[in-house]
Amino acid sequence: KNHFPHTHPDWLRTKMDQLKQILNFGKPLNIQLLDNAVRSFYSGNMAIQKVLVDFQEHPQAWTRVDQILDKSQNPQTKIIGLNILDKTIKYRWGALPKPQREGIRKFIVSLIIKLSQDKALFQKNMKVVRKMNLVLVQIVKKEWPHNWPNFIPELVQSSKKSASLCANNMQILKLLSEEIFDYSLGQMTERKKSEMKKNLNSQFTMIFQLCEYVLGNSNDQLLVTITLQTLQKFLHWIPIGYIFKTKLLETLALKFFPISQFQNDTLQCLGEIAGIETKGKSEYTPKVLAMFKAVMQQTGKLIKPTMNVAQLYASGNEKAATFIRYLALFITSFCTPKTHLSELEAGKNEDHIALFSALKFLLMISRVNDMEIWKICLEYWNGLVADLYHSMRVNPAGSLNLGGVREYSSPRVKRYSSILSELRHVMITKMPRPEEVLIHEDENGNIVKQRSKDTDAITLYYRMKEGLVYLTHLDAVDTQSIMLNKLGRQVDGSEWSWNNLNTLCWAIGSISGTLHKHIEKTFLVRVIKDLLQMCDNKQGKDHKAVIASNIMYVVGQYPRFLRKHWKFLKTVVNKLFEFMHEKHEGVQDMSCKTFLKIAQSCRQEFVKQQEEDEGKMQRAFVIEIIERLPQTIEDLEESHIHTFYEAVAGIVRAEQRLQVAQQLIMQLMKLPNSRWAAIITQANRHMESLFDLRVVKSVVNVLKTNNRAATALQHYFDIQLGRIYLEMLQVYKSYSKYVSNEIGKRGANATKTVIVRQMRTVKKETLRLIQTFVANSVQGQHEMIFKRLLPNLLDPVLDDYKRNVPHARDAEVLSLIAELIKTLGPGMSSVIPRILDSTFSCTLDMIKTNLQDFPDVRRTFFEMIRAINARCFQALLALKPVQFKLVMDSICWSIQHLDRTIAEIGLNTMLKMLSNFESSQAAAQFYKTYYMHMLKEILKVLSDTFHKPGFVLHCKLMMKLFVVCQSGAIPVPLWNPKQGNFPNNVQFVQQSVAHLIKNTFKNISTRQAEYFVVGAFKFTSSERDFKRHIRDFLIQLKEFSSDKDDLYLEEKQRMQNEEKKQVNARKEQVPGMIKQS
Repeated sequence: KNHFPHTHPDWLRTKMDQLKQILNFGKPLNIQLLDNAVRSFYSGNMAIQKVLVDFQEHPQAWTRVDQILDKSQNPQTKIIGLNILDKTIKYRWGALPKPQREGIRKFIVSLIIKLSQDKALFQKNMKVVRKMNLVLVQIVKKEWPHNWPNFIPELVQSSKKSASLCANNMQILKLLSEEIFDYSLGQMTERKKSEMKKNLNSQFTMIFQLCEYVLGNSNDQLLVTITLQTLQKFLHWIPIGYIFKTKLLETLALKFFPISQFQNDTLQCLGEIAGIETKGKSEYTPKVLAMFKAVMQQTGKLIKPTMNVAQLYASGNEKAATFIRYLALFITSFCTPKTHLSELEAGKNEDHIALFSALKFLLMISRVNDMEIWKICLEYWNGLVADLYHSMRVNPAGSLNLGGVREYSSPRVKRYSSILSELRHVMITKMPRPEEVLIHEDENGNIVKQRSKDTDAITLYYRMKEGLVYLTHLDAVDTQSIMLNKLGRQVDGSEWSWNNLNTLCWAIGSISGTLHKHIEKTFLVRVIKDLLQMCDNKQGKDHKAVIASNIMYVVGQYPRFLRKHWKFLKTVVNKLFEFMHEKHEGVQDMSCKTFLKIAQSCRQEFVKQQEEDEGKMQRAFVIEIIERLPQTIEDLEESHIHTFYEAVAGIVRAEQRLQVAQQLIMQLMKLPNSRWAAIITQANRHMESLFDLRVVKSVVNVLKTNNRAATALQHYFDIQLGRIYLEMLQVYKSYSKYVSNEIGKRGANATKTVIVRQMRTVKKETLRLIQTFVANSVQGQHEMIFKRLLPNLLDPVLDDYKRNVPHARDAEVLSLIAELIKTLGPGMSSVIPRILDSTFSCTLDMIKTNLQDFPDVRRTFFEMIRAINARCFQALLALKPVQFKLVMDSICWSIQHLDRTIAEIGLNTMLKMLSNFESSQAAAQFYKTYYMHMLKEILKVLSDTFHKPGFVLHCKLMMKLFVVCQSGAIPVPLWNPKQGNFPNNVQFVQQSVAHLIKNTFKNISTRQAEYFVVGAFKFTSSERDFKRHIRDFLIQLKEFSSDKDDLYLEEKQRMQNEEKKQVNARKEQVPGMIKQS
């Protein structure tokens, strides 16, 4: 047999020594042995893996590639050889002598021609040839144009030898185009990209002529298909004269689009052309419109008006599904305001017919049950309706004639009326679930609570909301009519289903704010009445849950209406209180969250007196809510009760009269305070009662209730905090002592017991409650915090933290300290030594062994250091040198973390530290001690692929360090006598960094390292040029050839932020587009 009998038990003993011969590069390679090993490995023998890996990673492995490709009989072995060569080209090409580079290049070219020239041989070796094409393109990226100027002419000339060779050459050109124009970001330096693009453009005439010749003369289906696919990759970057001044459009639209086997590839090419903007070039208009009409005419033969496109797509016909997707892309690219919509609208009747035929096709495609296709269609529809909205005539008063009266303000909008009406139906039936809706139908057809957010659905909801808002403005009457008719069919049961009701109500909620106030009132009252009637009439827990969720969602979307109609608001809130007694978990949860949302948006209405029917003034409704609170929450779970308290506390916060607000707070907190008082009273009598598990859980819930109330009340919470503060700290001490005793008896395993976990929750909630109040406190309360809260707080909290075992230390301690420092600022300087003594060393011991353990403690520890550095810098300067070194080592340790949040905390802390020392008398000693250490740490993470997300901050820090050095701000030499003598610090830093780079990265020459360092100092006056220089260097390191987007993160974020600002500015001009508050 020609392969190892790897199933035989003696195989490893008898064959492994023989197999290792392939690792002996001093002897000729035994190709048959290598083929057998590869074949055996791919048959499942994993014992061979190490030998094959060692072979591929050997520095001389590339010297075996020619033999492998020439003599191997196993395609998988050839792929391994090509992988070796590919890696060599990427990372070691410049280190190879010129004759060897030329030899490899000629060998690969001749082998590709040999395997591609004959059609049968080409098809037999297709996989190997494809891999060889990729290798060749890597060589081209290194050699062309400076060392291989005739690459394009040679490729075009060789294409004339045979159809199969021409087809493969097209594949090579396609790959090259992708490498230069699609994937070059982060792969090549800016200079190399620019050079290659320029040369490919200058030599493109030959390529285009080859494509023209093939499309005009070839009958080879494979060649024509590959040529169309290759051409599609060129169309977005070639000069448009090649498209519009030649016969290319006619060839594609009239010759190839009607032919079934070329239809999809042709349509993809036409889709690229459709997106090209030709405004200002009216001479191209006739050809462009003729192409569009030809495509629509042919499409009309394929898609009849009665055809169910959604059903065709779902049938599993891959070719038909691809055609539908490409047709959607073609129409949505061609018929936009940026491309050719205005030309079609201004054209002849036949142009109008083609346009509206295309939109009808797109409506049919929009009903396809495929999310990606729907997103393509939705993006287009949103753009179209937005353009129609902004083009509408403005009346003399300056406002649009919208909101309930069917009055078309432009003939243009009227022409689209039937399309837009059908689009409203499509939008409503496809509306996704908003984030406020907390119940859904599971895969078994049951209505259950939503356990996690569907972020894709939420994003899609907001995009569809945008479209429906525009559609409502364009014709509010039609929108209302469609919605009310659909709702009527839900009421009478003719179209009743959970999905139909859900999508309809989600659509109704999405158009909040688009209607005139009086129209909105009539519309909303009708909707809510119908929904309430359905809720009363429908039997079954799930039916009622679905209807209830829709009632709550709809009313929650119309706060403007609720604020203006007190009686309706009161009715809605009372209905929510009824839903809180429903046994369905999702309904209870949603009723509480809807109440919270309404309370936040309508809080003023609850605290003021409202007029009754007889004209009398009734007391503020918040008083009634608080009085009924025990009955309202009696069926709620604890988590829902916490939400309820936050809602009512937010309402109380709206009361401007401080004394009245304080009375309301005491009444609101009466129930949890009575539970708290009972616990404390019992504990005073029998301390052991405090350690009963039920009591501990009760304490947890009381504290969580207080926490949610504090979040809403903000600085008003001081009266309630004062009521429980000292007792709360006593409980904290008692539980701390209990936990410490348990750990002393049972070790770290004690932290896993239920009672200890619950006690630790009490401690965490205590710390969070204090932190919430401190974070929301106002200036006038800061002295009270420092003098009254802090003295009682520090000793029990800090001593407990220092005393405990690592697994029992709470990150909330460090978080609270960081918040106190940020809020109180320099006033905390006097207690910083006390804080550091209790937290620093013990925490550092927890986190210094690796980068993963205790993630919460780790993050809050670095947040605390950042806060001290930012707000109490003088306290750091007062530390002893040994202590300050620990702080600096901790900051340097933080930037090495793979956790992006922690790394960014460390980098920002270091930046702030450098800024603080700029004006400090201690700067000279600081730079002398830590300058080179910081620079080395930054270089380490900058060149590490795992730290790419921090690229922008790395550049800022390095640039800051170089600027400090250049400016002469360091009055002492950074070198010591053992390192030699240097004219200045700049020379020393440049030489040190170049030496460090050269020793760290073996593929970087001394010249490259020096060029990088000198360039970095040169570009310190421009942050943009500095980052570009750093990027090019990282690309040279060959460490950033994949996942390179993080190197351009700042530019992307800046563009996204600018785009977001523009989008938000436009949305603010459209009523209903921004969610009501």
